[in-house]
Amino acid sequence: MPAHRRLGNVRAMPRYTIALRNNATPDAPASVSRHVPFYCAHEAAGAAWKRALVEACGDLLDPVTQTAVVNVVSNFGRELFTGDADVVVTLDRIGSTSLTFLITIHQDGVQAAELTVVLVHLDSSRVNSAPWSPAQIAALEALRSAPAVA
Repeated sequence: MPAHRRLGNVRAMPRYTIALRNNATPDAPASVSRHVPFYCAHEAAGAAWKRALVEACGDLLDPVTQTAVVNVVSNFGRELFTGDADVVVTLDRIGSTSLTFLITIHQDGVQAAELTVVLVHLDSSRVNSAPWSPAQIAALEALRSAPAVA
């Protein structure tokens, strides 16, 4: 069952609960072992947008072989800690060969981070960009609606 749900006639955005982790050594003090470095938050965001693409597009798009990340901008409003976080994925823009996601990471009911991620659709050579098909655009548009309030 998809992680998103319908609220009336408004489709809620994919919202995933993801366990945040870090790469601290086993003997690290609690102040280090509880902190989630930015790159681990980026990994969680990547897992969420990949899952959103798979759920929205199904067989129309393989995010691993048919997309490439070309830009990531992240802003953190507070520290993230190991444990569960909610990650919300929203389609912000779709162009002829690329798309932009707005991804927010919430922990303990508070938004802690916001990422803007630009993906390019690739042709079979994985060297050149390729236009989205009309079916892909229609599927991706489902990720544009207003985010759900948890």
